[in-house]
Amino acid sequence: MAAGGSGDVFDILKDAGSPETVAAQRATQKAHDEEISVKAQRRAAETIQGHSSQPVYFDSITVLGAPRTRRSFLEKLVKPALDRSDQGDFTLKDALRELSKTINGLQHFEIFNPNIPFYIDTPSNYKYDPKTPNNPIPLSAIINVKEKSRILVKSGTDLGNTEGSAYLQGSLRNVFGGAEFLHISASKGTRTRSAYDATFTTPINSSPLAAIELKGLSTARDNSHSSHTELSRGFIGTVRWATPAYKLKQSISYEGLWRTLTELHDDASDSVRRDCGDSMKSAISHLLTRDTRDNPILPSSGTLLRLRNSIAGIGPLKGTVAHWKSEAETALAYPLFKGITVSSSVRGGILYPLASGDSGQKPSTIADRFHIGGANDVRGFQTGGLGPHSGKDSLGGDAYVAGSLGLLFPFPRVGTDSGLRLQAFINGGRLLALEKPPGVQDMNVAQGMKYTVSRLLTEAPSLAAGVGIVYGHPVARFELNFCLPIAVRGTYGEEGAERARKGLQFGVGVEFA
Repeated sequence: MAAGGSGDVFDILKDAGSPETVAAQRATQKAHDEEISVKAQRRAAETIQGHSSQPVYFDSITVLGAPRTRRSFLEKLVKPALDRSDQGDFTLKDALRELSKTINGLQHFEIFNPNIPFYIDTPSNYKYDPKTPNNPIPLSAIINVKEKSRILVKSGTDLGNTEGSAYLQGSLRNVFGGAEFLHISASKGTRTRSAYDATFTTPINSSPLAAIELKGLSTARDNSHSSHTELSRGFIGTVRWATPAYKLKQSISYEGLWRTLTELHDDASDSVRRDCGDSMKSAISHLLTRDTRDNPILPSSGTLLRLRNSIAGIGPLKGTVAHWKSEAETALAYPLFKGITVSSSVRGGILYPLASGDSGQKPSTIADRFHIGGANDVRGFQTGGLGPHSGKDSLGGDAYVAGSLGLLFPFPRVGTDSGLRLQAFINGGRLLALEKPPGVQDMNVAQGMKYTVSRLLTEAPSLAAGVGIVYGHPVARFELNFCLPIAVRGTYGEEGAERARKGLQFGVGVEFA
């Protein structure tokens, strides 16, 4: 009997370590944790219903399960809730709202698992006095987090505007215990032939709404529409912040880039050859975005406003290029009927040469000018197909305006909740190089820009229309359109003619004009 009993014990011990047993134990533990969480939420709901207007204050807020996160970082996150409770006129409903904001902040940094339970109770030494029912009740809140793995390595494919790429990325989370991230990545793509970068990001004052980003990069981009490859090496430093009340996001950046235009095609035009070689860009830029669209990839309602301004090469910025570059973009999506949406967009920009140091104002270079046209941009034209050309090369321009108007329809026999749509559109644009007015011998930049902008606003744009199929995937938007150019400057093959595209055109990306 003893031997048999001993065998049973060893069998039990052996089974306890088997993968099936471990998996069953984990499933049981997970179910138990979920049951506790549900009960806690139920108790909280019952408490709110009966005592939502009860005056309270936070005696303490404790964050558990974060051994690799700095105490000072967590204290700054919970401080707004503690300060709000000390201002008076603070009820249980307010307390839960402030705790929810704190948890949203913890989730935003992506260093904790997204499911963050919390518990509220009174301190162990608190005794309720029925004689003073209106006195604020002290609360002790416990937020139970679980830190994510510190190291993440992943590979895969990515879809950007007019290109696809394969990447390998390594990330180090919570580097110094304050939600800092270090990302290192390498990628190969169809247009960005190679890209290597290292990015360090840290929140400002533990805020989920503001951050500093430092980035070193090296890229090689295939600009076949202008018969060259552009190499960029350098540094970009960015400060980002958001104002949720106004749905605003802003950033200020400094970029110092060493750029090389190289690997010229055998048939590259003289205009492209003149701009080849090295240039140094040292610029400060500001970006403001207000986006109220319900879905940035396939919107059915909402608006977008984006303003971008940069100054390069003046004063202490130095560098070999000097200019002010400004762009504005606005877009609207409006639901007409169930599943039918009208969308429109208008955008424009100018590139204004500036004097740098002892040198005067220099003409802009092909690397800084605007290039418009393409499946994600002005449909019915090739990439960089609008504006000044030399032979087959897009030279870019110093001022442009573009716009589109479209209708999205539900795909037959597919529900409106699907990302599949039919579309009809008309779009167009005008891109001009800085020119001197007729009859003027010695042009200054101000005169030339005034004349160029007046032409931009008075001359008819190049136009194209079409119909197609759209699929809005959470990762990217796919379009297959049949395009018909309506108005194109020049005839195909002529010197300086724009390059339209008649027939099928496929586009994939996260942004479409």
